[in-house]
Amino acid sequence: MEFKTANHIEHYQQDGELQDYFHSDPFVEQEIRRRYQQCIHLLDLKSGDRVLEIGSGSGAGFSEITKKSCIYFPVDISFHNLKSIREKAAPRSIYAVSADGYHLPYQSSSFDGILILEVLEHTDNPQKILKEAFRVLKPGRSCVVSVPYREKLSFQICIHCNRPTPTNSHLHTFDEHNLPALFTEAGFIVTRVDKCLNKIPNRLHWNILTKRWPFSFWHPADRFFNRIFNKPISLIVQARKGISSHDHG
Repeated sequence: MEFKTANHIEHYQQDGELQDYFHSDPFVEQEIRRRYQQCIHLLDLKSGDRVLEIGSGSGAGFSEITKKSCIYFPVDISFHNLKSIREKAAPRSIYAVSADGYHLPYQSSSFDGILILEVLEHTDNPQKILKEAFRVLKPGRSCVVSVPYREKLSFQICIHCNRPTPTNSHLHTFDEHNLPALFTEAGFIVTRVDKCLNKIPNRLHWNILTKRWPFSFWHPADRFFNRIFNKPISLIVQARKGISSHDHG
């Protein structure tokens, strides 16, 4: 079977068909859930807010977003992923769009909050995505990004093109210095840098043991572990789009 593709869009569309993003693994499921809770908490959403997720994958943030009575706009390259999200979300309405994060099909200043979770490390030009996020975000509102923290990149042979490619298609490694710098260069004001999901208690299945804890209990405990052991799985950055005199009218 031939998997060679002409561009990254075809490549990730094939990934969406081959990779089961909806497979339920209790351990990974709790990691994803807590990551979304922390990121959505930072957005400070209100009922009726329009929330864009760039690179929505399986749409794991849908339930957390709808708890806030917000309107969910998942964007992903994969038609398969978006179809599955819509089926999972029924009968509630969502506005799923297949699009490339480099060229979002929305007017400027359209959204009250933007999520980009575990996506930038896959892209060849992460700052271009942040600039598009800046364009479509309303002034005064926030964009929240999560990425793997200080990941050591390794290489495998790609099944699509039979060439060396980074493991898990991760092209970049980020830390608390270079990711905020990308936000600043894209025009944002960085307001918070957090670490999430400490590896040491996680290896002891702490997230499984505490899955019934409300986020308000779990989050301080995770922050404590990250202060003691600097081994977080994810780095989370919150950044705001400033309000100019022109925006005030």
